[in-house]
Amino acid sequence: MFYWISVIVGTLDFDFLDFDIDLDAADQSGPFYAILAFLNVAELPFMLVFSIWMLNFWIVTMMMYYLPITAGGAIQGILLLPALIVSMIITKFESKPLKGIFKYSNMQDNRGNQVIKQLCVLICDVNSGRIGQAEIKRDGAPLIFNVKSEYDGDSFVKGEVAFVNRKDTDKNIYYIVKFEE
Repeated sequence: MFYWISVIVGTLDFDFLDFDIDLDAADQSGPFYAILAFLNVAELPFMLVFSIWMLNFWIVTMMMYYLPITAGGAIQGILLLPALIVSMIITKFESKPLKGIFKYSNMQDNRGNQVIKQLCVLICDVNSGRIGQAEIKRDGAPLIFNVKSEYDGDSFVKGEVAFVNRKDTDKNIYYIVKFEE
């Protein structure tokens, strides 16, 4: 149900729901990131993995009906956590073959040479050491990619024009420098 509500809200495109969240991507530790890494979310769309996970969770909880315990009650409530973990493990193995399908999808920029040495417009603020996003306008949909300041002292504001200097292929981040006309 959460998935379909998010699809409906995304389709209707409410402008008042438009907001930016500034997350520090350098600190990718903790249980939330561990769960996402375990579920292959880096290589697959989040909503696809989440849908598979919830479908597996539903199937596992429906199988709990056949356990020799009374329906409803505290014991079945306590069994929801192991059911969630079992469904996560099942999702890990079910989503593994899907990595090949999405390997060359639009999630990753395989047109890196078209981005380097181009001017881009920043979508959000980029302070020293933090990752932000920028876009390059082109025919069709704009190309949106992750950027970071090449030099630690440089800061960029939303809407500023910058020059894409190079790409770190390991981290899939483009490094930008100030553009002066």
